Amino acid sequence: MKRPLVGSRCDRPATVAVIRQIRRLTRAVPLAGPGAEAIAVYAAPISAEESQPDHLQAAREDGYEGVACVDDAARGVVLYCGLWRRRRDPSTREAARRLLRFLAYMQDEDGRFANFILDWSGQKNLTGRTSRPGGSQWQARALHALACGATTFGDDEFEERFQRGARWVDDFIPYLDVRSVCVLAAMEHWRATRSSSSADRALTWAEEISGQTNGDRLLNAAGDETIHLWGHLQETALAQTGLALSRPDFVESARASAVALLLPAVKERLPYGSALPFDVSCIASGLTAVASAVGDGRFFDAASEARAWFLGRNAGGAPVYDEVRGLVYDGIDDGRISRNSGAEANIEGALALLV
Repeated sequence: MKRPLVGSRCDRPATVAVIRQIRRLTRAVPLAGPGAEAIAVYAAPISAEESQPDHLQAAREDGYEGVACVDDAARGVVLYCGLWRRRRDPSTREAARRLLRFLAYMQDEDGRFANFILDWSGQKNLTGRTSRPGGSQWQARALHALACGATTFGDDEFEERFQRGARWVDDFIPYLDVRSVCVLAAMEHWRATRSSSSADRALTWAEEISGQTNGDRLLNAAGDETIHLWGHLQETALAQTGLALSRPDFVESARASAVALLLPAVKERLPYGSALPFDVSCIASGLTAVASAVGDGRFFDAASEARAWFLGRNAGGAPVYDEVRGLVYDGIDDGRISRNSGAEANIEGALALLV
């Protein structure tokens, strides 16, 4: 039986204040149709004197990319569907549906997803390197969201869209963090449908992940022994798949990597080094999944300790989650907390703290 998490009362906030900033970042997308919404990628403080971040900014890391993307909207769907299952708040169910309408707009007839919209009218970026239709990262994220939509709404449309999009991630993907999202999508679809094809996909892809290690540590990319924690969901994917589909070898692989990689990160990295909310949410997710699979309370305790990063157990010595304003800052670099507060930080923070 899962034991309760320990730690500060904010470890699992009693309210959903943490999603306020996500609401502020959310905008209608007219070209996507009635009710469709997306989440702004970035937001910065209006001025140095004002701490409320509401100045929206486009992504420009690889040239001009756009104002909102499938990657963030899909994560938002996963968050809202998770909140709906736990709290049955109709507003979270409606929020998920609105983001799913945006995802449907971004999917081509052949099943591929473009990633960015160039402006808030909804013009698609179809040529950028970080937006081209069928890119594995956003394709995997969209599939995870569609599977959650099928589970939450029982809607044939989301099931059909999942089936149409899944074939685009069947080919080899060298990035095992992306492959982990594919596994989570397949497992979510399997839970909703008991589809043998989704179970087979999850098992095949989990084999790919478990076969790439440095010692016991699960790698982020085949043949690359440099491991980053941003997006590192390999332990989550293997623990969930192994537990649900009776593969104890996957559970053991996840457990061993959690001991070798995630537990030291909680003790040695998070209190002192630079980190992003996405790093911390992945650590907490992996530890929680392993704890659920093996029943070892030390992993639950470590997940709780990881979440304390949002509350001040970090190199900045101050909360990254501002409970009063209902936002999560973008991260800590060289001991300084960024005052920007965009989509990724707030969604991943909410996933870590609420779901």
